[in-house]
Amino acid sequence: MKNTIKILIAFVSLLLLSCTDESQQLGAISPDTSFRLLAPTSDFSLVLDGAKLNSLATTFVWNDPSNPTGTTVTYTVEAAATGTNFAAPITLGTTTDHFLDVTEGTLDTTAKALGLAPLVAGQIDVHVKTSTGVTNFYTITVTPYQPKWSVIGDATPGTAWTTDTYMTFNPSTSTYSITLPLTVGSFKFRLDSSWNTNYGDDGNNLSLDAGGANIPIATAGTYTIVANFATHTYTITPVVNIWSIIGDAPASPSVAWTTDNLMDFNPVTNKYSIVIHLLAGKSFKFRLNHDWGTNYGDDGNNLTLDNGGANIPVVNDGNYYIVADFTGLTYTITQL
Repeated sequence: MKNTIKILIAFVSLLLLSCTDESQQLGAISPDTSFRLLAPTSDFSLVLDGAKLNSLATTFVWNDPSNPTGTTVTYTVEAAATGTNFAAPITLGTTTDHFLDVTEGTLDTTAKALGLAPLVAGQIDVHVKTSTGVTNFYTITVTPYQPKWSVIGDATPGTAWTTDTYMTFNPSTSTYSITLPLTVGSFKFRLDSSWNTNYGDDGNNLSLDAGGANIPIATAGTYTIVANFATHTYTITPVVNIWSIIGDAPASPSVAWTTDNLMDFNPVTNKYSIVIHLLAGKSFKFRLNHDWGTNYGDDGNNLTLDNGGANIPVVNDGNYYIVADFTGLTYTITQL
């Protein structure tokens, strides 16, 4: 019996010793006491949606062991252009919590203010700071949205006051434009196919008024409409000579060598322009009034227009800004 007790005591002693060693090892692991951004991390990527600008894009979460209750310190969540070391940050929001919800609208506005182009994935750096410290940062990927403005009304193509005819955004001028046939009637501008944001013209004086009066069209014809929704102005110009881009280079919904992509007319410069997506390895030409009777290509591929000339090749796929002078017979093509 004594031997059995001795063996039991020895076993318990070993067990206690083992537990003590384990406790010492666990005690050697130091807790994370750093002020640290936990989410979103650098694998975050989001394509922003104009229909969801009030929706949650992401929640910023951080750890601050020096302020565990999260009620006595003001935290500022900042974003900056990648690689600038937060030299010129933009505030996404402030809070006394250890988290901050950020909407798609806030992220979109911030990304654009930091130089990210709409519809193009870009990166921004984000971190959290207080009056006494700053967290680590992550680089997140964001694709800003491009507002879709359209003209709509009984003067526009399609079903009256139901069908949106979308305008094209020109990043070179920050304007939206469209050249299209209009009938006698009226139209308005609206955003993202919704009446929540729409513009008319109360004084019929080429200034845009929120929810304003319908814009009248007294004479049917083809018009170039250019709108600047930042300055709330627009122009509407009758087009007599209708020039277009045609070929297999224009992307969908064009039908190769059949669909005319109408160019905008500028009465000040007497030039025509268009922003259009072109496909690599394809080509295009210019033609007048939907007819091959007068058309221009470029025999030397040297930015001069030749009557009936060779198809103009497109090397790289992408969006292009094309300006043509059919008086001086020259053109420019700039990839955006």
